[in-house]
Amino acid sequence: MSNSISSDAALPLAAQRKRRKLRLRKVTFPQLYITASLVYLLFLLVSAITPQLLTHYSPTAMNASELLQSPSLQHWLGTDHFGRDLWTVLVYGSRQSLLLGVVSVLIGGIAGLLLGLVAGYFGGIVDTLLMRLTDILMTIPGTLLAIVIAVAIGPTFFNVILAISISTIPSKARVIRSTVISLRSRMYVDAAKAIGTSHLQIMLRHILPGCWSPLLVMTTIGVGTSILAGTGLSFLGLGVIKEIPDWGYLLSEGRSYMTVAWWIAAFPGLFITLLVVAFNLLGDELRDRLDPKK
Repeated sequence: MSNSISSDAALPLAAQRKRRKLRLRKVTFPQLYITASLVYLLFLLVSAITPQLLTHYSPTAMNASELLQSPSLQHWLGTDHFGRDLWTVLVYGSRQSLLLGVVSVLIGGIAGLLLGLVAGYFGGIVDTLLMRLTDILMTIPGTLLAIVIAVAIGPTFFNVILAISISTIPSKARVIRSTVISLRSRMYVDAAKAIGTSHLQIMLRHILPGCWSPLLVMTTIGVGTSILAGTGLSFLGLGVIKEIPDWGYLLSEGRSYMTVAWWIAAFPGLFITLLVVAFNLLGDELRDRLDPKK
C-alpha cells in the first residue's frame, strides 16, 4: 500500500487524477452491475412469493372497457387483449418462470454431478459408456432436445422441467468429470486409498468438495439458460397453458398485436432478457471469485 502511494506521489497531478479515476471505475463498475442484478432478482423473488405486495390488480380479472391500453399512470405497462393489467400478469407469471428455471437446474445439476463423479473417478469402461451417452445428447442442441422431449411426453409442468433438465445434463457431466480426473490424482486421495478407505467415502469426502465451485458457477448461469429454454417452449405452444400465463406464452400472444399494442410483447421480452443477463453476470462474478488461480 505504501509503495502505491509513493508511486502516485511521484507522478504529475494530471496522471495521479487519471490513475484514481481508473481505480474508482475498476472498483465501482463491477459492484454496480452485480448490485443491480441482485436487486432485480430480489424483486422477482418477492414477485414469486408475495405478488400481492407489488400490485393491487387481479391477474385474471378481464375488463372489456380497457382493452389494449397503452402504458399510463393507472396501468404502468399497459393492458393486454383481455383488458388485464400487464404489470400484474408479469408479476404473477414470474413464479412459474423462476420455479421452472431453478428446479430444472437443480435436477440437471444433481444428475450431471453424479454422472461426472462416477465417470471421472472410476474411468475405464464406466467412463467410456457414460461419456458416449453424454456425447450422443450433446450432438442435439439443448433447445431442440427439450422440444423433442416435451412433444413426446406431453406439455405438463413436470414434463417441461424434465425436458429442460435432461438437456442440461451433458455439459455439467463433462465439466465435473474433468474436475474429478484432476482431483483423483492428488496425494491425499492416494493416501486415503492406501489406508483402505472405500470408494464411496473417497468420492464424498475428498473428491466431491472440489466439485462444488464449478458446479455452483454452472448452476447459476444455467438458471438463466433454463428459463430461456422454458419460455421458448411456451412461446412455441409446448409449455404449460394456465389461467395466469408465463412470460413465454405472454410473449407469444403479443406477436399478434405488435402493430397496435407493442407493449404486450416488449415488456415480457424485457423481463426475460434482464433475468438471463442478471444470472449470467452473477455466474461470471462467482467464477472470478472462486477461481483458484486468482
